[in-house]
Amino acid sequence: MSAPAATVDPWVQLLTGKALGEYLVGDYLGSGNFGYVFEGTHVTTGGIFAIKILKPGALSEAVIDFENEGVLLRQLLSCTGVINVVDGGSGNVDLSNGVHTVPLPIQFLVLARASGSVDELIRDPNTRSRLDWVELLGFWRDVILAVKQMHARSIAHRDLKADNCLMLVSRNLSSVKLADLGRGKDFSLTPTRLPEDYLHGRGDLRFAPPEFLLLQGGSAARDFIAADYYGVGSLLVELATGQPMSALAVGDVRAVLASAMADQAAGRWSDLSAFEANFRTAVAFVVEQMPRSIRADASVVLTHLCRPVPADRLAKPPYSRDRQSRDGLDWVLRRTDIMIRRLLIERKTERLQAAKQRRSA
Repeated sequence: MSAPAATVDPWVQLLTGKALGEYLVGDYLGSGNFGYVFEGTHVTTGGIFAIKILKPGALSEAVIDFENEGVLLRQLLSCTGVINVVDGGSGNVDLSNGVHTVPLPIQFLVLARASGSVDELIRDPNTRSRLDWVELLGFWRDVILAVKQMHARSIAHRDLKADNCLMLVSRNLSSVKLADLGRGKDFSLTPTRLPEDYLHGRGDLRFAPPEFLLLQGGSAARDFIAADYYGVGSLLVELATGQPMSALAVGDVRAVLASAMADQAAGRWSDLSAFEANFRTAVAFVVEQMPRSIRADASVVLTHLCRPVPADRLAKPPYSRDRQSRDGLDWVLRRTDIMIRRLLIERKTERLQAAKQRRSA
């Protein structure tokens, strides 16, 4: 979700203060492709939530995405890594010109109230440079677990990025929950779109896996899973650099897409593996932004997750001890834990050395 706009949308002014079901619409928090997000208060309990409202007059595709998000969130209620849906439905907001009043139907979802998105935390380079890598890897670990939970229920997110990772604080501890599942997909079901619709991704092209930029996406379960694996890797790149992997590796993503469209019209198909060198160079740049003690592991993880050929991301893990795992992200989770432990040991050693120096001074 984006930050509140400087110029207030007239719909925001209209909706603020209105009642939807058992909730009172409060402060405007932001907006996305098809919805506004407000703070909401339950009129009986006083509980504070986030209310996501479908933009009035939204196109049919946006309506489908909004309804799809509600369906998927309810399927994922038992997943600890996904934002909780509390309620939802439809209600009427009265439009009045002072003479006539017309009820406007509104669709809404009530969600757990987050404190913000990871994107807000890492957007500013100066702020990002001061962040603790133990905390950043902890956030990334939360996302890995969330994606594992979703895939175990045959659901792909398909829009993984820092802006869709919400932070919740409980007892002074922060955790990350995945949100914005409008583009999500239950891959246990028959594809609902035409085959050619799956050749390209949807949304911000900078975050799109390379197969989408080259119009070579697919509609099988393994295609959705491979795209999410790429998204997991790209999120770690965002945490380190503030930029997604595709933007770093291929540069002008729109130019790449335009070239792919021209190739397709001429009956040609680009070779995804031709981008291997670009991605290795990007990985080398990214890991240089990380603490030295975790660079080797981070390089292996990113090289595997962000391979330009989707099938390669689904290949066996690079470490032999991980190859018996049935979940393709288990080894990534284990390697993340190793990186976190290394940083904690490093931090403890530095504290002990500092204490020793103070005693001897």
